[in-house]
Amino acid sequence: MSFSMKDLGALWGKGDAKKQDKAAQIKAVILSIIAHIALIAGASYLTVLVIAGREKVMFEAKTPPSIPARKLEHSIRVKKMQEQVRKPQILQRMVSQAPSAVALPELPKMDNPDMKKMRDTPTMTQSQNILGDLGRAGGGLGRGQTGGGGFSDAQFFGQNVRTRAVIIAFDNTQTVINKGLLPQLAEETGKLLQGLTPATKFNLIAFVDGAAPLFPSMVFATQENKKKAIDGLRILSTEDRRERTRETRKTGAAAADWNQRGFVPNITGNHPDYSGSSPWKAIEMAAEMEADTLFIITDDDLPNIRRGTARTGVPVETHTRDIRRSVDDFQKRSGRSMKINVVIYKPNTRSEKAREAISFYRGLAGAAGGRLTTVD
Repeated sequence: MSFSMKDLGALWGKGDAKKQDKAAQIKAVILSIIAHIALIAGASYLTVLVIAGREKVMFEAKTPPSIPARKLEHSIRVKKMQEQVRKPQILQRMVSQAPSAVALPELPKMDNPDMKKMRDTPTMTQSQNILGDLGRAGGGLGRGQTGGGGFSDAQFFGQNVRTRAVIIAFDNTQTVINKGLLPQLAEETGKLLQGLTPATKFNLIAFVDGAAPLFPSMVFATQENKKKAIDGLRILSTEDRRERTRETRKTGAAAADWNQRGFVPNITGNHPDYSGSSPWKAIEMAAEMEADTLFIITDDDLPNIRRGTARTGVPVETHTRDIRRSVDDFQKRSGRSMKINVVIYKPNTRSEKAREAISFYRGLAGAAGGRLTTVD
């Protein structure tokens, strides 16, 4: 069999065609694999994006109830302290079966009060009915029938009083005395003194532009001192008043306040550098005497003070504010309280000035823990 060149070319061409077809198939397979790998990679990437973008669902369980940390810590500390503190040991008592040779030192000498003065026995006559049974309620030391500690329970112008040191300060100007204050004041003072026991202290102060006390300092409510207080408030006869007035003009202001024979209104005042009418010095004096209760009896005029005489003196415009400030300063400075009760005697409630005075004294009494009473 013989082949020509033409036949050899055709056979060679057929072989090249087969190789090309096979190469084309291999390329197609490779491209298919690459395409599948690309699709798988793209799908995986999209899946990751979708899953990563979703919010995570979290489930939280409630914490079980328990003791707070601070309370638990406190309980632990208390328990530790109880364990550390030693329990008190019961010591055996020593009892002496026979007299001992050991002698106690002598006690310091103490001055005992005069028991004769402390006895509250009635010694006044029946004619002195203003005192009545004065002192009977305070027949013993302490508070007698009302308790101990020097306290006394009494009444004054309708107000209940519980005190260990009481002072009655009353307006001694002519206008107040002319209203008839002294007889009623003596009667109410007698009721008050009747409720005071010998262990309770008291004093009386008359004021105009200053203050004049009956006793230089607070005295115990013995029968003798009670009698002196009532005698000091006795109204003098007309002749005695004239004599006392002459004494006042000769000897000075204080002579018109207190005397063993009785009491008359103060004409010239009891402060040489001032004029007017005010309880300011009486309040200061009661604070210095360490009274726990102060009664102020006055009329329906505001406290007013002038530097100098009534005609040429200069009014103190801030006087009422000064009184309130001094009372507040005393309470803060001393650390103790003094209850101030005010009695307005026969006020003219139709007057604007009277209502202003009542308002001032009501505020003063309220600031000091007391109250205001009006006597018509």
